[in-house]
Amino acid sequence: MKRISLLLILVFQLGFGQTEQNNKVKFKGNFGLELKSNYYFGDNYLAKGHENPTIGFAFNWNFLEYKKFKLGVSFEKNTLQVVDYSIGGFIDKSNITVYNSNLSYQIPINAKITLEPTIFYGQLFIKQKYGSKNYGIQNGNDLGIGVCLNYRLNKSIQVYSNFALSHYFLTTNTSQEFENYFNSSNCLSLSLGCKFF
Repeated sequence: MKRISLLLILVFQLGFGQTEQNNKVKFKGNFGLELKSNYYFGDNYLAKGHENPTIGFAFNWNFLEYKKFKLGVSFEKNTLQVVDYSIGGFIDKSNITVYNSNLSYQIPINAKITLEPTIFYGQLFIKQKYGSKNYGIQNGNDLGIGVCLNYRLNKSIQVYSNFALSHYFLTTNTSQEFENYFNSSNCLSLSLGCKFF
């Protein structure tokens, strides 16, 4: 009876210790680099006045983990070529830079594949240019949702595909009738990349 009691106490302690370990916030980072294609849509000047889709790149860094939640930041850059000068004015391209914070949840499918629904929010800057001349910067916020499909190649590398939908809230000084046209946009994005642990 004494041995069974000791065994039960040991199992309980190990189980409790494991639970406590899993409930800790961990500084557990991974870096991701991805090629990204954005498609802007809706009745707005990014969709109507620029060539779609665009190709850009993004860099991700997840640095905190709690249970199956991950917190991180991302940086994205892409360039839109102007196709209708009557819409955006005397510019030939718009360079978009986005800084986001993101929260994702890991859903294991099997030993190698995980699914990660994600929400993100951040700040964006649109630098309008003609050749090498700058014609102003428009700023705003980016809010969106996405889902990432990860495939683990080994302990250090994952390849992934990410699908996301976001809305841009922009600030532009314009007349009231054109506010919706210049102050918001929608973006659908698809990306392929690698994560390094």
